[in-house]
This record gives sequence, structure tokens and C-alpha cells, in this order.
Amino acid sequence: MKHAPVRHLVEYGAVLLAKGAVRALPHTAARRVGRSIGALAWRVLRRHRRIAEENLARALPELGTTEHARLARACFEHFGMGMTDAISAGRFDLEELCRRVDLVGWEHLQEAEERSDETGVIVLSAHVGLWEIAAYPPGVYGGPLSVVGRPLDNPWLDRELVRSRKRFGNQLIPKQGAVRQMLKAINRGERVGILIDQRARRGEGIWVPFFGIPAYTTPILARLTLRTGAAVVPIHGFPLPKGRYRVELAPAIWPSDVTEAGFEGEEAVAELTRRYLAAAEAAIRKHPDQWLWMHQRWKQVDG
Repeated sequence: MKHAPVRHLVEYGAVLLAKGAVRALPHTAARRVGRSIGALAWRVLRRHRRIAEENLARALPELGTTEHARLARACFEHFGMGMTDAISAGRFDLEELCRRVDLVGWEHLQEAEERSDETGVIVLSAHVGLWEIAAYPPGVYGGPLSVVGRPLDNPWLDRELVRSRKRFGNQLIPKQGAVRQMLKAINRGERVGILIDQRARRGEGIWVPFFGIPAYTTPILARLTLRTGAAVVPIHGFPLPKGRYRVELAPAIWPSDVTEAGFEGEEAVAELTRRYLAAAEAAIRKHPDQWLWMHQRWKQVDG
């Protein structure tokens, strides 16, 4: 509900209370509390639990029913932990955050930027692991990252989220009308961050395989990279024990690799989009308990 000021204020107050309670705990204890909250959500939110299990059975049929049920619960626990982890991590200053992050594959971003000359680079992620944490290193090391995202309906909570995302120098690009701002940033030689794994809105996507299943996906990123020649560098962040993190970057995906392979026009758009989803799928397969399985990713009609 976009216009519900009383409800928004109540939600904001509840979040502030939760924020204070979580930050009163040690960081590792905050993670444990989050997992307990996720386990409770798994018991209560039966519809979303069913969606998660159905999606797991569809995408990973080789694992079997028992493992699907286990992963569904682990998924809820992970996202509960991710919520409290994000709140708790807000206490870290830049030095402390950097101390806690193991950065792997940074050379892929450096190589892409060196090869790109004056063109910017797109940093690509998905709703797997801790994507908010993954957005920090590109902004901290080498200049701000302009992250594309949809503002929250609750303006109070949206301001909180904006403050969190911008506190180490990153910038935000509202999802609606984002293409023009993304293009300007790329042409200025800047970094742009975007998530690729959610279902596109009706009339705005194309069908490409994701876990071998047709998935309705936005082609905007592929069209943008074909127009600019910008490289796309996949990045994902994951929790480690003792309140630490691992942020992994993969080799760049270049639009020129697709065009030089003989793809043209809409076939090139589809092939690039497939490769972007394949990068997300690879990360999810490594950490199947940490993706948003309760999202109806393979729904055939977007209502």
C-alpha cells in the first residue's frame, strides 16, 4: 500500500524497535536470532513454504523431496539471518567492514575496467547470499557504484534503506526510468549495479532458460550492453562463520563475445540475457539454501 501513512509510521516504529534490539546483541548472536525468526516464518508462512518447495522441485529435481524440504527451511532461516545481519552490520564503520570481508576475484573487475577504456562496467548480482554486502566493495575500492533498485512503498523505511546503501559512497538509481541514468553513468565511465534474477513485468520481458526452465526476464541489461559495449562482472556475497563475509567476483561477460560468435539482433539479446542468468544460477547452485525460492520466479503470467 503506497498511501497508508498510519500503517507506514507503525511499520517504521516497529523497525526502529527491532533495530535497537538487534544492535544490542553481538553480531554473531544477531545472526542466530535471525535464523530463529526465519525458522518461525517457515512454520507460519505455509503458502510461501509451498512455493519454495515447488520451485526447488522444479529447478533441482535430482535432490529429492526430503532435501527440497530441508533446503526450503534453510532458505527461510537464511533470509531471517540476512535481515538481522543487515541491521547489525549497520554498526560497522568502513574499516571494520573491510576487515570482515574476504574479497575473491577482484582482478576480474580490474581487468574489465582496464579493457573498457572510458566505458563504465556493470556489476551484476542476484537475490542470493547477502547481496547488500556484495554492493559495498565495488564502491569502497575505486569509486561509487550506482545501484538500480525499486524504492520501498513505505517512505520512512525507504529513507532508512537509502541511508544504509549510500553510507560508504554508493549511489542509487530508481528502477522506474533507470535505463537513461544507467546509460549516462556507463558513458561517464562509472560502475552500475543491478540484480537480474527476478521475474520481469508483463510485456517487458523475454523467455530465457533459468535452471533449464523458461523464465520471463528483462532484456534491458543485454540491450544496454550491446549498445555501449560495457562488460558485465558478476558479484555475490555470502556469510562466513564468526560474523565475516566472502564477496566473490567472476570473469566478465562481454557483449562482443556474443556478437563475434554470430549472434545478431534479438538473438544476441536473448543469448546475453541467458549468460547473465547462468552466472546467477552458478552462484545459486553453490549455495542453494541462500536464494529466494519463495519468489514465484517461473510463474507464466505476471499479474
